[in-house]
Amino acid sequence: MLNFPEQPKILTLSELTAGISRVISQNFASSFWVKAELAKLNHYPESGHCYPSLVEKEKGTVRAEMRGMIWANDYLRINQKFLQVTREPLKEGIHILFRALIKYHPVYGLSLQISDIDPTYTLGEMAREKMETINRLKKEGVYDQNRQLALPVLPQRIAVISVKTSKGYSDFMSIIKGNQWGYAFACYLFPALLQGDKAVDSILGQLNLIKELSHHIDVVVIIRGGGGDVGLNCYDHYNLAKEVAMFPIPVLTGIGHSTNETVVEMVSGQNLITPTDVAYFLIQKFHNLSGKLEQLAGVITDYALELLEEDIRRHGDLVRRLVQGTRLGIEDGSRRQGDMGRRLAQGTRLMMEEEKRKQGDLGRRLMQDAGIMMKDEKYKISRQSAMMGVHARQMIVKQDMRIGQAEQQVRLLDPVNVLKRGYSITYSKGKVLKDAAEAILGDEIITQLHQGKVCSEIKSKST
Repeated sequence: MLNFPEQPKILTLSELTAGISRVISQNFASSFWVKAELAKLNHYPESGHCYPSLVEKEKGTVRAEMRGMIWANDYLRINQKFLQVTREPLKEGIHILFRALIKYHPVYGLSLQISDIDPTYTLGEMAREKMETINRLKKEGVYDQNRQLALPVLPQRIAVISVKTSKGYSDFMSIIKGNQWGYAFACYLFPALLQGDKAVDSILGQLNLIKELSHHIDVVVIIRGGGGDVGLNCYDHYNLAKEVAMFPIPVLTGIGHSTNETVVEMVSGQNLITPTDVAYFLIQKFHNLSGKLEQLAGVITDYALELLEEDIRRHGDLVRRLVQGTRLGIEDGSRRQGDMGRRLAQGTRLMMEEEKRKQGDLGRRLMQDAGIMMKDEKYKISRQSAMMGVHARQMIVKQDMRIGQAEQQVRLLDPVNVLKRGYSITYSKGKVLKDAAEAILGDEIITQLHQGKVCSEIKSKST
């Protein structure tokens, strides 16, 4: 009797897949809570169904990958809850904690049927990644690096990282270009994606480009409209935050989200929350310098007036001394002339009386010599008086010229002429406003221009 080997059992493919389905149904009858990264959403608006691609990564390497499915009704409910908690819809590139049943289909294979997603887990993962980024930057000693850079006195050349069509960019440019004081800014747009997975590489690319042009740029501005925490997750990314922290030019941020400050905002040179706040901050830098110039102009004017008053006083004293000296000189000359004449006459008479008897001719010669001496002395006195008058007039002309020059300097420093050159004076409650710290929110301020005044209300300030 011949023994034939037992033939192996042969299954059809459908029998095999049916067996796999039974094993999974028996061993995985209940749902599980699973955490993974939502790599692709794969939502189909026509059917409303969603077929997400789920992955688990470790140091950039994919350790596991599986397909999921969310039926249309479940997707609407889950997405609505996600919006309420995170203020953002379900999107790719986030970590999620979801409840799912393991399903096996003979045609479509193994998948996870998702019935619920916990949005608080996603927020928690984002917070953990954010803290890891902060600690890493502090450990590397670069966390405060950009904030330590000094802002230019007049930041005129501005590199703006934004989207040209965004409202935040439009508001920023409207305020910068329409400032009523005519301050001139040169703004250069470097367009970039501002949220999502691709935002990090997009912003980094523009920062690298700006770095190559750094000698033409005073400050970098990153601005966007508002958004939820999930939409801002890219600004907690380590690579982007480190680049901003180590950037060689001061970086100003106006990302438009005040409830949760991102790491990029923390390490930037100045975080102003909204794009309009950034614009007003830059304009205020011009105001600060204008106030200092106005104060300096006042000091110069006061000093010039003091010099002018001193010159006028000295000029008056000098004129009085010259007049008095001239008068005294003339009087002294006249007195000396009179005394000399009397002495000569007396001496002549004595000599004539004494010598009359001896030499009549000698007396006549003496009388002639006395007359000549008197004429000579009169001439000398007259010439001395004329010279003193000439010197007095010359000194008066010089002093008049000095006074004229001083008056010209005062007119150039007159506040009216300063206003003509584009400067302005700001008043608050009737007093000149020289320090932003003296301004009170809600107060009305009056700005005096060369032609007319402008009334404004203080809505924000920065010192």
